[in-house]
Amino acid sequence: MLGVFCGYTQGNEEDITKVEVVNQYEEVELFEKNEIRLNALDLIVHPALSLSYERLLNESNGYGISLFANFGDLNATYQNFSITPYYRFYFLNRKDYGASGLFVEAFSSFSSVDFNENSNSDSSEFQFSMGVALGKKWVNHNGFTFELFAGVGRYFVDNGADDHDRPEAHGRFGISIGKRF
Repeated sequence: MLGVFCGYTQGNEEDITKVEVVNQYEEVELFEKNEIRLNALDLIVHPALSLSYERLLNESNGYGISLFANFGDLNATYQNFSITPYYRFYFLNRKDYGASGLFVEAFSSFSSVDFNENSNSDSSEFQFSMGVALGKKWVNHNGFTFELFAGVGRYFVDNGADDHDRPEAHGRFGISIGKRF
C-alpha cells in the first residue's frame, strides 16, 4: 500500500488530504513448491516408467530430475535407464498458480543405452547428452498439473567410432500428469 499526503495552507487554516493507492496486482506467494509427475506417454508407447520431480524456485523458474526405466523390449527405444536433470524457464504464466504456461527447458541426460539390433546381447553402454525442450503446463486450483513437451538432445560420448548406425541425438517427449504439494 502506498500513502500520499498533500497539504496546503489558506490563511490560518491548514487542510491535509490523505490519498491511498492500493496495488490490486500484488504478487501472490507460491505456496506449493514441489511437484511430482508421471509421463503417461512412456507407459503408452512402451512398458516404461518415467517419473519427474520439480522444485519451483518462483513463478518463473524451476529445476528437477526425471528417472526413466524401460521394462520392455528395446526395439521401441534403445534406452535402458536414464537420469535427466533439467532447469525450466516459464513464460506467459498466470501469477495465481505460478510456474505454469509455456516453458523452455535445458536438460542433460545420463543414460544406459543399447544400440545393437539384437536386444538379447549384453552390450549396454553409458551415454551423456545435453539438449533443450519446449512445452506447456496447465495447473488447476487443486494443484493437479498436465503438461506436454518435446525436445532433442545431442550425445557427447562416442564409445564406438566405427559404428555409424548409432544416433547422434535423441528425443525427449512427454504427456505428463502430476500433483503439486
